[in-house]
Amino acid sequence: MNVNTGDIISYKSSLYLSQEYILDHAGISAGYLRVAKSRANKGTSESWQNVELHNTSYFKYANIPASSKCNLPTRDNLQMLAVRYDTDIVSLINTAKEDTTKDFLGLYKNDEDLALAAAIIHEANKYIINNKVSFAKSAFFDELADEIKLQDLKHLPKTWRNVRDKVQEYHNTSKITDLVFAKNKGNNHRTKFANDETIKAWLITFIESQKNYSAAFIHRKVKRMSLQSGIDHPSVRWISNFLADPETQYLTQQRYGSNSRFNRKYIPSIPTKTAVFAGDCWQIDGTRVNIIDHKATYINKQGKKVTGQKFLYIIAVRDVMSGMPLGWEYCYEETADAVINALAMAVRTAGYLPYEFVYDRFPGHNTTEWQTIETYMRAKGTRMTIAYKADGKANIERWWGTLQDVFMMDSDLYYGQGIKSTRRHAHRSKEYVQSMRQWANKNHFNYDDACKETDKIVNSYLNTPFSEYSTKFKSIDQSPMELHEESDKPNTYPITDHDWCFLFGLNKQVSIFNYMIHTQIDNAHYYYGIDDCDVIAKYTGVKLTNCFDYENLDTVHLYDGDEYVGSFAGIEPAQQFGPDRDMRAVGRLKSIATKVDTDRKAKRAKIKDTELDVAIQHEASEVNMMQGGILPKHTYEDSESAFLLEEWDEGDVVITAKHQY
Repeated sequence: MNVNTGDIISYKSSLYLSQEYILDHAGISAGYLRVAKSRANKGTSESWQNVELHNTSYFKYANIPASSKCNLPTRDNLQMLAVRYDTDIVSLINTAKEDTTKDFLGLYKNDEDLALAAAIIHEANKYIINNKVSFAKSAFFDELADEIKLQDLKHLPKTWRNVRDKVQEYHNTSKITDLVFAKNKGNNHRTKFANDETIKAWLITFIESQKNYSAAFIHRKVKRMSLQSGIDHPSVRWISNFLADPETQYLTQQRYGSNSRFNRKYIPSIPTKTAVFAGDCWQIDGTRVNIIDHKATYINKQGKKVTGQKFLYIIAVRDVMSGMPLGWEYCYEETADAVINALAMAVRTAGYLPYEFVYDRFPGHNTTEWQTIETYMRAKGTRMTIAYKADGKANIERWWGTLQDVFMMDSDLYYGQGIKSTRRHAHRSKEYVQSMRQWANKNHFNYDDACKETDKIVNSYLNTPFSEYSTKFKSIDQSPMELHEESDKPNTYPITDHDWCFLFGLNKQVSIFNYMIHTQIDNAHYYYGIDDCDVIAKYTGVKLTNCFDYENLDTVHLYDGDEYVGSFAGIEPAQQFGPDRDMRAVGRLKSIATKVDTDRKAKRAKIKDTELDVAIQHEASEVNMMQGGILPKHTYEDSESAFLLEEWDEGDVVITAKHQY
C-alpha cells in the first residue's frame, strides 16, 4: 500500500484521512465525495465530517460510512501509519515550553509556571505579527483559550476575551510582569484562619447543628462573636471554601441528615453482582402509571361508591437477571388481592417459583390469604425476603424510571414524571396536559382503555433489545423476554397446574357422589367424572377441597388438606331431547361404573383368597399336632399355638392383665 506522508494523520486525538487517499482507496468518485462533503459542512449529514489543514481536506475516519470504510484498511493498521499533526496553537505552546520559557526564568526567579505563561503570551504575540491576525476576530484567541483550558496552564485566563486583552496589552509594549503574575501572593488570609482553633470550633458547631445554615448566615454569626471576643473574623469566601473542603465535609457529613442525597459519598456501599440465572430472584413493587387520568366508579375509604377521576396503578413482578416483568396487575391502590394476582400471573408465565422473592410490607401483607401463599412458597423452598427500604429492591425501583423515560414517553397520553422531578424533560406542558384531558373526556377514556395503553407500554419494553436504548447494556442485543427464555434456570422450583390452582385458584369444599363431583360456579352447574377407583373408594362422601382455574373450568384438582388427590376432567350433562341430543355423558359414566365394578370384584376376590389361605393353614396345624413326636419340636409348637389362638377366638376369650401372670 503506497501512502504519502501526510495522507494519514492523528489530529486532536482522532484519525483523519486526506481526500486524495480516500479517492484512491475507498472506491468512490470525486463527484460523490464533493456532494457528501458539502452536506457535512452544511450540517445536514453526520457522515464525512472534515477539516481543512494547509489547503488539504481531511476526513474523520470515524464518520466515514461503513460502505466506504469496508474498502479501507482497519483502524489499527491506519493508526500505525498516522503522522501526528499539531495545530498552530499546539505548535505555539510547544515552542513556548521547549525554547522560550528559559528566557523568562530569571525574570520570575525560576518559577517555571509563571515563566511558561509569559512565554505563551510572547509566542502568541509573535504569531499575530507574523500572520497578521486581527485583534477584532476571535477565532485565534478562542482556540488558544481552549488549549489553555485543555492543558490546564496556570496564571493564564481561560476565556478568549481575557486572553486577547493580555496579548493585546503585551503587543502595545506593556511589561510582561504586569500581565503575568501570581495572584494573592503574600496574602496569608487563608492560612491565618486555618490555624485558628476558636474560629474552626465555632464553624463546626454551626455546621453540625443540622440547621443547614448558609455561608453568609454563618459569616454574620462568626463576625459578631469575633467582635465580642476582640479577634479577627474570616470573610464569607473563606467560610464558603471551608464548608466545601473535603475534610470539613467528612467531619460534618450528618449536616443534611442521614441518607440524604448530599451525603451519599459517606454512606457505606458494598459492590454487588446481579443475578446469574433467570429465576434466581424476583422483585415485586407497585407505582402509579404516568398516563392521563380517567373517570371511574370506585369504593372510597368510607366504603361508599363514588365517581371521580382516578389514575391507574400497576403492581409488577420482575425477574432480576433478565429484567422481564413476568406478571402485573392493574388497580387503584395496592392491596393483598392485587399483589396475589400479579404473583399468580408471574408464576403461570414462568412455570416455576424463584429461588428468592423480595417484597415489602404492602397493605394487606398480614391477611390470611397472603400468609397462606407465603407459607406455601417457603415450604416449596423459595427464600422470602422482606425489603424494609426502597434500596432493598433497587432493581425494580430503577426499572420504573426506565419505563417512564424510554417507553411511557412514547405514549401520547403520558403526562410526565413525578411532581418533584426538576429535569427539563420531566413534564409536558400545562397546555398539552389540558388538551389530553379534553381528548380523554371526549372519547370516554376509561379503566379498560388505560389498561390497554399500559399493556402496550409494558409489551414494548418486553420485546425491545437493551442495546436500542441502554448505554450500560449496549452490547446486549436480546430483549428481556429473549434473555429469560434463553437463560438456564437451575435454582427454581417447578410448579404444576394443580399446584398453581391450589395456590392461586378458586377453592370450594365438595364431596364425591355417584362417581362424580357436582358443583356450582357463578350459578352454573358443572360435573366432573372421577375415574380413579382408589379415590372413589377412599373419598366418596368425604369433604375435599376442589381447586380450579377460573379461566379454564375443563379440569378440577382435588386436595385432601394439603395432600394432592388428583385432577379430573369435566363431563357435559347428557341432552336427551331435541335436535342437539347428546348422550355421550351416559356412556362415559357407564364406563366409569364398569371400571369401578371390576375393581371392586378384584379387591373382594383378593380378600377371599387370603381368607382361604388362612383356613388351609389352620387345617394343616391340626394335622401337625396329631403327628406328635414325628415332627420337629418347633413345628409342633407353632401348630399348637395356632390351634389355641383359633379356639380362643371361637370361644370369645378375653385376655385381661391378671390372666397374663
